[in-house]
Amino acid sequence: MSVSVHISIDMEGIAGVVDIDQTGRKGNDYEMMRKAMTLEANAAIEGSFDGGAKSVVVNDSHGSMRNLLPYMLDQRAALISGSPKPLDMMQGVEDSPSISMCIGYHSRPGEKGILSHTIQGSSVVQHFFINDKPSSEFEINAGIAGYYNVPIGMITGDTDIVKDAKNLIPNIIGSPVKEAIYKISAKHLSGNNAFNLIKTNAKKTVINHKEFKPIKYTGIIKMGIEFSSDLMADVVSMMPGIKRESRQSISFESKDYIEAWKSMYTAILLGGISY
Repeated sequence: MSVSVHISIDMEGIAGVVDIDQTGRKGNDYEMMRKAMTLEANAAIEGSFDGGAKSVVVNDSHGSMRNLLPYMLDQRAALISGSPKPLDMMQGVEDSPSISMCIGYHSRPGEKGILSHTIQGSSVVQHFFINDKPSSEFEINAGIAGYYNVPIGMITGDTDIVKDAKNLIPNIIGSPVKEAIYKISAKHLSGNNAFNLIKTNAKKTVINHKEFKPIKYTGIIKMGIEFSSDLMADVVSMMPGIKRESRQSISFESKDYIEAWKSMYTAILLGGISY
């Protein structure tokens, strides 16, 4: 059986990144760090093929999702870019690859970690909830992958998101490339050491892909958002099926995880427009 690999890559968890000046398209250091992001993607791609993968697809999962440099990216991999996409950071997982990897990830708001936030940052979303639990992008995306019966076998980023990921998936292969000091300061691995760690662990993940199990949600799924302003909640609360929880919070319930996710994703997009 051939092994196919899905890679979701964000930017805040890339080695060297500590500030929004490095992650925003108008930042002075953005061009440099999008190259670093592409090189970390290449390390994961190379390790995947070394481990026996027959195909790799990389989903650009940061901001505008137009960060990876297509002609610098390992040409053996397919690239998904641009936004919006129905599955956002996990686009491509609906094709049911053998394994997924999360590269360059970060913690949720309120948790220690570099540039911690959840989806579009604090300008729109203060907190995202799954079954009333504040949840990170990793937790949201693990549920999306699990819906399509795809396990996540590896995560990279700072030590805090690696620790959080292990609380959800104990045997996930963690690859910390930096350690947070405060929210915008960190101790980093050198570029080459980060690339080697990611490459080595991506290879290990593919070789051992059958050891990982997908995260499955059963019964009624409740997802919620605490917005940055009550105006956002005002507008979003007009959507069918949305429940107003408080001045700035809304929720949606469904037996289908993807239905709940798409409702919340649409709410986030709508909330951002109304801001």
